Amino acid sequence: MDDFEPDYEPIEGEIPEPRSTIRGSSKRKSKVQSCPVCQGRFTNVRRHVICSHLPWYTSPLTACWTCKLQLAQEKLVQVHMVNIHNSQEEPHKFDTLQHGKRWTYLMNGLLDDIAKRIPVKFEGLIKFVQKHSDFSICSGGVHHWSDMPLLKLFNEVNIYKPSHLLHSAYPPTDPHSLLHWKILALLIAHTESGENLVTFEKELELHPTQRTKHLVSLVDSHFHLDLYLKETRHSGLPSLTWDETDRHVEIQFLISNYCFPRNWPSSKDRHQLRKDKRLLFTFGIHPRMVSRETKRQMESWLSDLEVLVEAKKVCAIGECGLDAQQASERDISRQMEVLDSQLQLAKVKQLPVVIHCRGLSGEDSTDDKCLGVMRKVLEKDHHIHRHCFEGNIGMYRKWKSYFPNCKFGISPFLLMEEKYPDIRSTVCNMDINDIIIETDAPYLSNKGGRTGCPSMTYDIAQKLANLFNVSLMEVASVTTSNALKLYKIKH
Repeated sequence: MDDFEPDYEPIEGEIPEPRSTIRGSSKRKSKVQSCPVCQGRFTNVRRHVICSHLPWYTSPLTACWTCKLQLAQEKLVQVHMVNIHNSQEEPHKFDTLQHGKRWTYLMNGLLDDIAKRIPVKFEGLIKFVQKHSDFSICSGGVHHWSDMPLLKLFNEVNIYKPSHLLHSAYPPTDPHSLLHWKILALLIAHTESGENLVTFEKELELHPTQRTKHLVSLVDSHFHLDLYLKETRHSGLPSLTWDETDRHVEIQFLISNYCFPRNWPSSKDRHQLRKDKRLLFTFGIHPRMVSRETKRQMESWLSDLEVLVEAKKVCAIGECGLDAQQASERDISRQMEVLDSQLQLAKVKQLPVVIHCRGLSGEDSTDDKCLGVMRKVLEKDHHIHRHCFEGNIGMYRKWKSYFPNCKFGISPFLLMEEKYPDIRSTVCNMDINDIIIETDAPYLSNKGGRTGCPSMTYDIAQKLANLFNVSLMEVASVTTSNALKLYKIKH
């Protein structure tokens, strides 16, 4: 630090005495200048004023924006970064893109508060300086060349068109003239309790604009309303609309799957549910129900299902399929029979099918058995929702080759990379036009461990945008369009 120019330069050999001068001042007459605010004399009065009489942010280039500390010299900023932050990382220093608008709003807030304390109108500060004799010591004052980009920024953000040369400070002609260190310090000194303004911070946007928020419209193509309401103890769905920084998010449609017959809503309940215009419904028999119930019960439910699918706002049959987890060969055989019956109904009614398929992999996998039943019943162009897909890229291609109109539900599994590490690579190799977003709420909880919610469609969409290197808006648009086409939803 030996090559640093000191801010304050006391006379060599001066013997300390009881202080009658301002701390840091000097008596060397050949080099010192008087402070326009206090009684001190300093070799570099500008640095003294910036450090002692102005808020930290007024000279942004020599401040640490993390510590909110004014250092008054760029070299001292460098030393501070190494000693305090152990880094030369840019976030601590002033950056026009990161801090530019905030600095402008802070300066606006400071000038506005000065005007209120004097008191004059904000626009009257220029005339106040022009007419007040105390400011004559600023005669001939100009802005430092390093301040030019800041002054341009100040004018651009505030939509000011300067009437005179940018570097000219006194006499002031434009608002940016007031940012000169000496004028600003004198303005503060003219306010009541001006010393309090040294720690003052308030951001003020002079011309707030109504920022256009982009609409992000999403579809939760698979969740369980009955179980979600039971888990959350809600009487109905929440609004599922919220604002992010530059976008408005809404869950436009939600498709509630009723696949446990004992939970199928009554006619009265369905009438009430249909009042929520966002909701559509699917009805089916989950494969795990087969091993728990008698054949007679299954026949009764299949008969009821034929009636249910005729109800308003029913858009598909399912979820149905095969589940080999904790199932015997006999259970799988019965599941295939019940699946066949539901597929026959879907074919007659020309309704899409939501397929649940979990269990065995490799040769003679659950997927292969499920596809075998489906290919015997359904036409190749039938609409299929392959629910909660977590297979590999080979299985994805097999489903597409047999049913080209198949769409694959990407669930919160995508957000759980530690537990499901292979899904990321599979999704990256899929066509985004084959993807729909689903939450399977309330089953799949988020990272916080709370109950799964349809709002997690937004998290999945963000993840897809990163994986496909496209915008969130594009993911929302494509996946929403995919879901609407799959379920033949008119919008």
